[in-house]
Amino acid sequence: MEFHEIANIFPMMTGNDFKELKDDIAANGLREPIYIYEGKILDGRNRYIACMDLGIEPKYKEFTGNDPVTFVVSMNIKRRHLTSSQLAVCALEILPMLEAEAKKRREKQNDLTSVNNSTEIKQPLDQASKIFDTNRQYVSIAKKLAKTEPDLLEEVKQGRLTIPEAKKEANIKNREIKRQLIAEKGKAVPENERWNIWQADIRIWEAPRQYDFIITDPPYPKEYLELYSILAKRALEWLKPGGLLIAMCGLFYISEIYNRLSEYLEYHWTAVYLMPGLLKPIHQVNINSSWKPLLIYSKDKYKGKMFSDVFTSPHRDKKYHVWGQSEEGMYSIINGICLPGQYILDPFCGAGATGVAALKNGNLFDGIDIDIESVNISKGRLDEVTKTL
Repeated sequence: MEFHEIANIFPMMTGNDFKELKDDIAANGLREPIYIYEGKILDGRNRYIACMDLGIEPKYKEFTGNDPVTFVVSMNIKRRHLTSSQLAVCALEILPMLEAEAKKRREKQNDLTSVNNSTEIKQPLDQASKIFDTNRQYVSIAKKLAKTEPDLLEEVKQGRLTIPEAKKEANIKNREIKRQLIAEKGKAVPENERWNIWQADIRIWEAPRQYDFIITDPPYPKEYLELYSILAKRALEWLKPGGLLIAMCGLFYISEIYNRLSEYLEYHWTAVYLMPGLLKPIHQVNINSSWKPLLIYSKDKYKGKMFSDVFTSPHRDKKYHVWGQSEEGMYSIINGICLPGQYILDPFCGAGATGVAALKNGNLFDGIDIDIESVNISKGRLDEVTKTL
C-alpha cells in the first residue's frame, strides 16, 4: 500500500528500533492496527513493513477523525523516541499549513495597517514547536537548513546529527566557500605601499623593518605553546626601541605563556579583551569565560601614549577563519594604543582582521601566516579596505 503524505511527517524506523518492533510483532502479533486514510497508510508504515517481512496479515482500521495531522503527531510522539532536533524537522512538514492559516487570518483583518506582521509571521513557528513539543529556535534553524542544506537536514531527521551540529557544519561549509572565493581574488592583489602580507614561518622569516607594535593572536591549543617562546625571541629583532608586543592568549595556559614571554622580554601589563554575552566554556576548571587576556611586553622602556587596559569586541566573527577575531575588537585595541602612521606587525595574521583594523586606524601594516589560503584571504580583505580609504 502507498503511504499517505501526512505519514511522512515522521522518519521511518531504522536499525535496532525497527528490529525491536519486528521482533515484538513476531513474538506477540500486531498489537495496534494500521490506520488507513484516503486509501493510503496514515499511521503504521513501520508495522506494515514488518508484517510484510514476517508474512503476517496486517490489521487495518479506517481513520474517521477530522484532523489526521494531529492524530499522526499525537500517535508518533507517544511511541517514538525522537530527539528535539528530529521533532523540529518533523514540525517543518506542517509549517506550510500553519503559515497558510496565518495568511488567511491576516487577510480577514479589516484594518491591515493595525496588524502586527512580525507577530503573525512568528505565530506558525510557535504553533509548530508547541504541537511537536520541541524548541522553537530549532524549528526556525531547520527551516533555514531546508532551503540551504537539505542533505544536512536529512541527517538530522534520521537522528545522525542534531540541529546545533547541522548548523555548525553548515556554517563551516559556508565559511570555507567564502574563504575560497576571497582567497582566489587575493591571489591577484598587487603589492601596496601601506601593507604587505607574506606566507612565512615566524621561525625563519626575515622582517624588512622594525615595528612600533606587534599585535597578534597566536593559536591557543597546548601543542602551540612553543610559538609564544619563538614569538618573544623574534620580537627582540622585530620591535623598535620603545615598542610593544601585545599578544592575545587563552586563559587555561596563561601562567606558562607568561613564563615563555618573560624569557626574552620585559613584562609591561595585562589588559582585558571583553566579549560581552559570549561565554567560552573552559571545561578543565568549570568556568564560562567572557574575556581574554592581552599580554603586553617590551624589550625596553615603552615610549608610546598612555592607554586604557580594557578593550571590547561586540561580537564573534568566524566568517573568514575559525580562530578569527572581529574587526571591531581589533580596532578597539589598535585605536586605543597606536597612533596613526605607526607600523604594526601581526606574525599570526590569519584572515587579516588585525590588518583591516590597522588600515582603518591609519596605520601601516605587515602580516605573515603559514597558511597560503589565509594569506590570500588577508590580501583580498585588505585590498577591499584600501579601496574605501
